[in-house]
Amino acid sequence: MSIIDKWHSLDAQNRFLIAYPLWFAFLFALFYWGKYWSYSPIGEIIDNYQRAWIMEALDAILPNRIIDYDIVINPKYHIVITPECNGLIPYFIYLAGVLAYPKSWFLKLKWTVLGLIIFNIANLVRLVVVTLVVNKYGSSSFYYIHDIVGNIFLVILGSVLFLGYLNNKE
Repeated sequence: MSIIDKWHSLDAQNRFLIAYPLWFAFLFALFYWGKYWSYSPIGEIIDNYQRAWIMEALDAILPNRIIDYDIVINPKYHIVITPECNGLIPYFIYLAGVLAYPKSWFLKLKWTVLGLIIFNIANLVRLVVVTLVVNKYGSSSFYYIHDIVGNIFLVILGSVLFLGYLNNKE
């Protein structure tokens, strides 16, 4: 029996359990391999575009606070928007699930685009909230609002989006 025959003999759940980590590894390697995207020219281009529009949007929302990839809280404290802050890693986690779950390619494309739009908006909201909270409560609040609350928010968002994808009828 060939690998293709074995693959098709698996039920949808087992195919998903095998395909999900493979899709995630592929997306991570293609778009994020290495610290600060250094080993992926495609990832570097996407990161530069992603962070550029984020910084432009933040400058419109938080005027006079943006310098390059920094959000100025005060002259001594800046929040630096690194490639890890561009919102794509949680999107790739979500996208791997969409690509791995057996549905039509039309639905995969629809939920890929929908997910990208929603994750981008959510990441922008997350960054604004982090900035406002740190501005009000000081730098000691950064870990809590960014690493705990912000990441939980993105995990819940990805889970809700993926459930929407699973429940979408063709």
